[in-house]
Amino acid sequence: MGLIKFIFSKKFLVQLGIAGLVSAVGAVGLFFWLDSYTEHGITVEVPDFTGVKLKDIEAFADTVDVEYEIVDSLYADDLPRGAVADQEPAPGYKVKRGRKVYLTVNALLPKQVALPDVHNLSLRQAKAVLESVGLKLGKLEYQPDIAKNAVIDQRIRGRSVKKGTSVFQGTVVDLVLGLGLSDTKVPIPYLLYYRLDEALERIQASALNLATFKIDTPITDTGLVRVYKQIPEFNEREMIAMGSSIILYLTEDTTSIEYDTTFYTRVQLPLDSLNANEDVENEIY
Repeated sequence: MGLIKFIFSKKFLVQLGIAGLVSAVGAVGLFFWLDSYTEHGITVEVPDFTGVKLKDIEAFADTVDVEYEIVDSLYADDLPRGAVADQEPAPGYKVKRGRKVYLTVNALLPKQVALPDVHNLSLRQAKAVLESVGLKLGKLEYQPDIAKNAVIDQRIRGRSVKKGTSVFQGTVVDLVLGLGLSDTKVPIPYLLYYRLDEALERIQASALNLATFKIDTPITDTGLVRVYKQIPEFNEREMIAMGSSIILYLTEDTTSIEYDTTFYTRVQLPLDSLNANEDVENEIY
């Protein structure tokens, strides 16, 4: 009975009220302190680090409200060397102040790789092997040899290079291939309306070379540029010697290109995938 009487006494109720008031004030104060400490609702826009060079990154970061960390590097020919190539989060993303932005930088020099041995491989196989280590297929030269369309030599800037030689990724490797025992000729590939990279694939698959190309209109979007003229012109009944060169003319005005959808959509097979006894004139497309 004493406890119950004390609980309902004026003294206890006053003390309880004071404790409740102190707790409420403390909770409100803690709420506002945490809100201020965590900057709740306050965000900044992630700046665009893309293109900022290594020597300028620290100075650039001092002007913004985020931190940065370089986590990776790559090498791309179409990006400035030694500059930021990518970032996470992306520019414009809303984050808290002091958030760390992770940067990928384009290396000053490409990675070095060992030149693979493509001797005696077919053109198609050699191309796949070179590209698998980041090298590019260059010009094709044909010489009389019993091994038709097989690699006789691999060259860089006109000089024969042995397997295992350290070269930079992106290096262009020219191949010397066997012409066979006869003066082999191949059909002219149909190249109208193809992009430059697609046309080059078809040219190389036909055991031919790209001599040069010319773009006749100002470029606003490289993805829109297409072939509107080729020399020599496509002719189903005409054949040219393996290793011959083709000239391409390109334009961004694709609406003006007159092309045959039948030939444009026809799949082209790699030259070395065909049987030597078959008539390649009709089978290569």
